[in-house]
Amino acid sequence: KVSLSRFLIAFLIAISALPHANAQEIKEPIVVNGDKVEYLQDKKVVVASKNIEVTYKDVVMTCDKITVYLDTKDAVAEGDVKITQKDAYFTGDKVTYNFEKRTGHVENGYINSKPFYGKSREMDKVSDKQVNMRRGYVTTCDLEKPHYRVQAHQVRIYLEDKIIAKHVLFFIRDIPVLYLPYYVQPLKERTAHITVMMGDDKDWGYYALTSLRYYFSEIAKGRFLIDYRQKKGIAEGIDDYYSTKELGSGSAKFYSMNENDVTTASPSGETEFRWRGQVRHRWDIDEENMLVAEYNQMSDKNFIKDYLYKEYEEEGEPDNYILVTTTKDDYTANFLIRKRMDPFFTVVERLPEFKIDMKNYRIGDLPVYYKGDASGVYLNKTYEKLNPRQKDVNTVRVDSYNQLSYVSKIGFMSVTPYAGTEQTYYSRNMWGDTNLVRGVFKAGVNNSTKFYRIYDVESNILGLDIHHLRHIVTPTANYYYTHQPTISPSNLNQFDSVDAVDTENGVVLALENKLQTKRDTEKDGAMKSVDLATLIVSSDYMFRLDKDYGYKSQKFKTVDLQFELSPYPGVFILTRTSINTKNQSVETTSVDLTASHGEDWSIGFGHRYESVESGKSNLITYDASYRISPKWRARAYGRYDIFKKAFEEQEYTVYRDLHCWLAEVTYNIKAETGNRTIWMALRLKAFPDTPIGFRRTYSRAQPGATAQAQQPIFR
Repeated sequence: KVSLSRFLIAFLIAISALPHANAQEIKEPIVVNGDKVEYLQDKKVVVASKNIEVTYKDVVMTCDKITVYLDTKDAVAEGDVKITQKDAYFTGDKVTYNFEKRTGHVENGYINSKPFYGKSREMDKVSDKQVNMRRGYVTTCDLEKPHYRVQAHQVRIYLEDKIIAKHVLFFIRDIPVLYLPYYVQPLKERTAHITVMMGDDKDWGYYALTSLRYYFSEIAKGRFLIDYRQKKGIAEGIDDYYSTKELGSGSAKFYSMNENDVTTASPSGETEFRWRGQVRHRWDIDEENMLVAEYNQMSDKNFIKDYLYKEYEEEGEPDNYILVTTTKDDYTANFLIRKRMDPFFTVVERLPEFKIDMKNYRIGDLPVYYKGDASGVYLNKTYEKLNPRQKDVNTVRVDSYNQLSYVSKIGFMSVTPYAGTEQTYYSRNMWGDTNLVRGVFKAGVNNSTKFYRIYDVESNILGLDIHHLRHIVTPTANYYYTHQPTISPSNLNQFDSVDAVDTENGVVLALENKLQTKRDTEKDGAMKSVDLATLIVSSDYMFRLDKDYGYKSQKFKTVDLQFELSPYPGVFILTRTSINTKNQSVETTSVDLTASHGEDWSIGFGHRYESVESGKSNLITYDASYRISPKWRARAYGRYDIFKKAFEEQEYTVYRDLHCWLAEVTYNIKAETGNRTIWMALRLKAFPDTPIGFRRTYSRAQPGATAQAQQPIFR
């Protein structure tokens, strides 16, 4: 035994790791530093004590005593052992660890892998990304005595993936509040395990909506739903989300109830079974091809409106389709099948439709570009079966559009004239005539330019932080002309915008004024241009056409104004106004103002006014939040109808920081439905977007969208 300096020990360890005396085969050594380090050369063992630090690649171990076997890279460490790797670390009284395999056994261990923390009498690191714990717990509370913990006989932690526990007791402090035989917490899908919402509704009476999350595998995970409504009865459902490596991912949902059964407050004696089923799927076949599909069916037309109102409000009628999209550098192609599944909806079926869109393609070295699109579809408009005399209308339609454009510059103006023709074949029109071809000629010219001037201004007046000002003026005038179609749209069944093409002759005029400055918005001190104010004035001017075309005189359609102002970071103002030139009145206007100061406070104000043929509305909304103290925050939201002189909706929330939890209590009032709801939500601070106890609603992936199959959104 020879006591050596730290430098010499590290050198001998490196030498001993060489299988041959070849400099090219040098492996990264285990470096041992400590107050006392001994190297047993014949056994290739290092023994060290006091203030020890061992490093190997990205692993650092500290302890009071250690024995390292250099041949196998095994180590036995004792006394305040800590192993750090990336953003996680383990501690224990005694640790057996293999530096090469990154596996080991820990006695009385503690794991810190944010946002999770855990303790266990025995802990095994069985691989680089798996830790098994026996007789231990996990939590997101970083205190020595956590506010809550999930304690289990056996816990398996798959780093960056999930936590699996068996025979689980959920503790708040030292009080057990819930037992589960099996518990899975995905680390990438941060959804609450249990959600509960209670309230009062004029149609439902008192109600309680609950859900329990389950996770058996990637193709069997989701929520069981059990809801009670005083005036309706008990409803059950399941939302299952699946994911496969080869065939994509999606969701399958079913929700049903027996209305007016014996569980209601006043059963009518006659029950009605109501339900809805839904399947959504997305498959990224390869880098260029994608399939999106959706299937919906329900017992009656009003089921979603009655029980999933948020979904009804955001999405309207359900859809059924299969869409395959191919995206190439030069074109995008879609193959779509849309079919009605329930007879109580009016749907334009596409059985099927193929469409291809060609991107702008430059012809040789000329400044001439070609673009076009073509589609072929069998259209069948099938009507809601309220009137049996209303027959379906259908046609075969083949449509193509081809356009040439010329990119040029005249002086300081960018000028792009274009001309195109649209040819459309119809197997029949609305009068029963067959095999018709409609021709439409389109042309126009896009004109634009840009002027700017820089003002040498340096000022911090009113805290505006001005470093030079740049004023940019961008006028545009885009002329368009559509010749009268050879078949009038009044002679065609109207399925979509292709059938509605009619003569047009006008110009879109716009003038944009923008004011910019430079500010230090980067961490490295670099100056960056920011927009202070933008004003856009635009209008669509229609030229005079023959009386036969339906226009008697030239006119502006509307004058639209948009103004954006952002004088300070965190402050933004946006106004939009549309003026009807026929009667010189404001048709629509809106004002939005938002301001915030870090986490201390935020405020939002909005005004919406609309006066159109469908009616008038005049609404004011506000949304304000204020941090009362480091532990307390309050929020208020309201929507006020100026015409009715009454609130449409009010919502008040109080938040409390509970160290590892965020608690909130909300009181909501809706005038339209008469609902007055109080609910409480608990959010883990580690997962602030995951509430316990909010309303259920869903978002639909539209045909052609690239969004993945939707997960439930809790609001």
